[in-house]
Amino acid sequence: MTTQNLPIASGDTVQIHYTSKSLEGSIIETSVDREPFEFVVGAEEVIPGLSQGLVGRSAGETCSLAVPADQAFGKRNNDLVQSIPRIFLRPKVHAGDQLLADVQGVQLDVWVQKVQADEVVLDANHPLAGETLLIDVEIVSAKRPEASSN
Repeated sequence: MTTQNLPIASGDTVQIHYTSKSLEGSIIETSVDREPFEFVVGAEEVIPGLSQGLVGRSAGETCSLAVPADQAFGKRNNDLVQSIPRIFLRPKVHAGDQLLADVQGVQLDVWVQKVQADEVVLDANHPLAGETLLIDVEIVSAKRPEASSN
């Protein structure tokens, strides 16, 4: 069922166009030149602040959301920044590179912060951790889940 005039609720499938920006106004990502982005509200498919920011709104609306770090990619955790011996990495690694690390059998994305002669500083924080995001949203459509008949 389309929720054209009903407020969006958790469990609804929405299609949106969005532009996310830093507090300084730099564009991080946009869907404007693509098909609308579709997700289920409240299903942990997107950052919590975006999902929660749509609840109560309706298809056809536009809004601007200020999403704090704890509702986006989390606060920075300095325990996730580690130095390791340079010899453990491939020869040509540069600051800013994204790598996949195996930590006790778990695959983690890490980013190279600094490369020195004998060690490399790796950061497992998301690059946007600790950042408040500004997200401009156009709600293209919203649908309620189909009621199951038993």
